[in-house]
Amino acid sequence: MRHQTKIILIIIILAMVAIPYWRINKNSTFFVEGLMGHLSHLGEWNNQGVSTSLNGKITTRNLSFTPKGAQQSINIQSMQVHTDIKKLLLSGSRELVNNVPGSSTMSLKNITFSGNASDFSETVRGSGYWPMVMGFLGAFGCADGSNFTFSEQQWKQLFPQQPTFNIEVTYSLIDDYHIDFNLNIDSLNNWYIVWSGTLTRRSDVPRITFDDAIIETLYYYHVDQGFNKRRNDMCASANNNSFAAYRLNSAEQVQKYLRVYAEQEMSQVLSNQYQRSLAEDIELNAIFKLREPKFLYEFAHIDQQQMLAMSDIEVALGENEYQSIELDDIDFLELDMETLREEMEAKDREAARKEAEANKPRELLKTIRRTIGGTSQNEQFVDNWEQAIGLNIRVKTKRGRPIFGKLISISPTHLTISTRYMRGNATITVANKDVISMTTSSR
Repeated sequence: MRHQTKIILIIIILAMVAIPYWRINKNSTFFVEGLMGHLSHLGEWNNQGVSTSLNGKITTRNLSFTPKGAQQSINIQSMQVHTDIKKLLLSGSRELVNNVPGSSTMSLKNITFSGNASDFSETVRGSGYWPMVMGFLGAFGCADGSNFTFSEQQWKQLFPQQPTFNIEVTYSLIDDYHIDFNLNIDSLNNWYIVWSGTLTRRSDVPRITFDDAIIETLYYYHVDQGFNKRRNDMCASANNNSFAAYRLNSAEQVQKYLRVYAEQEMSQVLSNQYQRSLAEDIELNAIFKLREPKFLYEFAHIDQQQMLAMSDIEVALGENEYQSIELDDIDFLELDMETLREEMEAKDREAARKEAEANKPRELLKTIRRTIGGTSQNEQFVDNWEQAIGLNIRVKTKRGRPIFGKLISISPTHLTISTRYMRGNATITVANKDVISMTTSSR
């Protein structure tokens, strides 16, 4: 009898462990199916298997993604999604398929272009890797391609080996109407980029959608990891083997562009700042405030020129303070007759293009209704910062992008935060006087 009791207890214990584990693995499949469904409007997704760990990390292996309208696909070695293990255990399959969680982190590892075609990679290169990278990658004054981009031959010289990318997306529903997001893009030996900001939802319905969320301000961080040196070496060779000559030529080409398309020009100070941004190992922060908020699906179709034209921009190089990008009126007395003639002809061509564009049928303009307010759901404001030591926090500062990380310590003048930096972690300090608010996740 005692032996039978032991066997029954063992069976019960095994069932208590096995059934939840089976349910978590089963629901993970539904979760990934739902996630792929939410992303299906971008194109076709395929994978070769899903596995789950008990800490809420779901790993999908050997993915391929073919954008809509393209033949070439993208290969992704793995996709890891961090979510709430309770959600996987307690949610039904329909909820997991139809609803994304209130907060999550998705990491895509070793992303490369496949060799089955070349149309998508050509499109990416033709846009100067926008929106992955801001600033045309220094193509002005050097590029042989059209639309301020490098030619195919130049791209091969810049990338002797096919570039690989690691992408991490983090988002969190902070109240009924707002979603904070952070997008990290790491390309080994090329660059590390962060886009972050807050999306405004149109309503407080439980089901989260992103396409119809509204975006108004974007924070951009860029650190060079080797690309600028290769570009500078290549462009210097086309400018009398002089980086200084390339730098000056690039700034002058930007001036010509601005005179034609913006009917303004850079000041000498701004021109010098632009030239500094071309240096190796540069670190740059920027704030883009859209003059008119956009739905995310509208923003996704905006090219880099439009983005710059419709934004108020502030930029900081390295540890310097942010400076507003303000253009000056053109000083025509400083222009020689040949330059003036070329720019007037370019203006005439641009005016003709705009007239042709204006004559095309127009879609109805959408009115953006912005809702203010909302009850805090997933984040809690911290009044006593000492209580947040050791916790993951989000700090909003007076200037610059939001800072995510673990609060390490507090001094009378500074916060010390461990945050992600390139391929690892870094410890940074933030002046107490610059902190507007601090929040911790309630999840």
